[in-house]
Amino acid sequence: MDVSPRPSLLWRLFVIAGVGSSVAVTVSDDAWAKWKSVFGATIPPDTIKTIATGTAGVHVAEASFAYGSARRAGLDRPARRWALSTLLWGFPTLRRLKKAKKKNLVQSVCCASTRDDLLEGLRRL
Repeated sequence: MDVSPRPSLLWRLFVIAGVGSSVAVTVSDDAWAKWKSVFGATIPPDTIKTIATGTAGVHVAEASFAYGSARRAGLDRPARRWALSTLLWGFPTLRRLKKAKKKNLVQSVCCASTRDDLLEGLRRL
């Protein structure tokens, strides 16, 4: 069974609610007014905008790492799929990628028919 790049449903709901709310508050005056009426102005909109921008930057960096890592590991699923999933969902996808790489490595070492295949599998470590 393949390891899916998608994290749990609970994590996906957390990302949609958290990142979606922070982006909505930074781009919509109506969303900011609602936020301010519920939570007050304890966190200024510039701070929320900085957090949303930082989150996007971290997700882009993680996706770049996931793409390179999946390509080097030679996984069955395309590396771009791992990168896109990491861009959307963040670090839990990297943990799943690590699990998929480990599974792929074990399969390549266990199923090695020649010495060269075995050495190639071990090189992927």
